[in-house]
Amino acid sequence: MDALAFADELLDETPSRWSGPHVGRRLAEAMRTLAMLPMGTGTGRAIWPPYVYEWDDLLAQQAQGELERTQAMQNRIRLLPSSREVQRMEIAICWPAEHLGSKDHLLRAVNAVALAHALERDAGWVAAKRGGYADTWRERHDQGCDIIAIGLRSRRVPVF
Repeated sequence: MDALAFADELLDETPSRWSGPHVGRRLAEAMRTLAMLPMGTGTGRAIWPPYVYEWDDLLAQQAQGELERTQAMQNRIRLLPSSREVQRMEIAICWPAEHLGSKDHLLRAVNAVALAHALERDAGWVAAKRGGYADTWRERHDQGCDIIAIGLRSRRVPVF
């Protein structure tokens, strides 16, 4: 574990009440959880291995030098989020729309910077992708998270 990840672990203590930075952490966590969920191929089919290989197929692949690549693809492990992580993601992912629906510039900033944090990037990455200035993206994200925190406190949503 690197120093930055260790520092994040220390900072991720659950506060006694919702705050903007804590909302931001929960939104980034929700984006990471969403990215871990298995996604379909867009055709409506379930996610299954693309092929079932017969013995003759495996022998032919070995002769062509492709067997190791096929086995590596089949042995890939995908970690899935726990039910608790999915439940928290389902709750948090709606917050920007619920609390910032009429403030489009804040809604976009909160979602974009939360996604950047989930990908271990910062507001500079958002600015490079979407234009504008990193400071503006960061300020709007922080302002939006503060508004969400006020809304969560007023609705007495338990802190997690």
